[in-house]
Amino acid sequence: MTQLILIRHGQASFGAANYDRLSETGERQARLVGRHLAARGQKFDVLMAGDMQRQRRTGELARESLPDAPELATDTDFNEYDADAIFKAYVPRVFDEHPELGEARDQLKTDRRVFQKVFEKVTRHWLAGTPHDTPNCESWVDFRARVQRGLERLRSDYPRDARIGVFSSGGPIAVSIATATDASHAKTIELNWSVYNAAISELRSTRDGWRMLGFNDIAALHAADDASLITFR
Repeated sequence: MTQLILIRHGQASFGAANYDRLSETGERQARLVGRHLAARGQKFDVLMAGDMQRQRRTGELARESLPDAPELATDTDFNEYDADAIFKAYVPRVFDEHPELGEARDQLKTDRRVFQKVFEKVTRHWLAGTPHDTPNCESWVDFRARVQRGLERLRSDYPRDARIGVFSSGGPIAVSIATATDASHAKTIELNWSVYNAAISELRSTRDGWRMLGFNDIAALHAADDASLITFR
């Protein structure tokens, strides 16, 4: 059976000009998860990441601690959805529907709680396929299909006993878990919001697809005995 280890990237730079860059906490998380994987004897035949900066940097830092690790490959099917495009498509509608959130629009990039409240309402429209006029905004259906295409390629392109590590983001990890557990679209988004930074999840291939063996493991962070390392965003 193919073993698939999914690792969410470390904390990104919320509120900064370049969100895609790991924060100092994110870099520390990435190193800790690499050491944790090495300490438990995890070996990899394949290591890959999406091509987003936060995904690849997490993979690079974690890989430093992994003995005999293969080079880090790239697979854009495991890129996160474009949150900026989704916001542009649906934030005006959300603010019209919820004027109290519109009054807090200036806090979107500085207050994580305000961002999350707005994002939850934005994603409901995204899942529903509410029409919009924003070009190049990947639909929920297309995003989900893209991640599932990547998952299927892992099953078809590598030996059945391959040990594969993928450094990705909350969205693709949630879709992967939902694919293995047959979760609904709404539940998939809830899973997305619950994935910790630098969390480890595990799937195994079966004759028919994937089976979930673990989800959202942050033992690597707990072992550091530093509450500041436990983050979602």
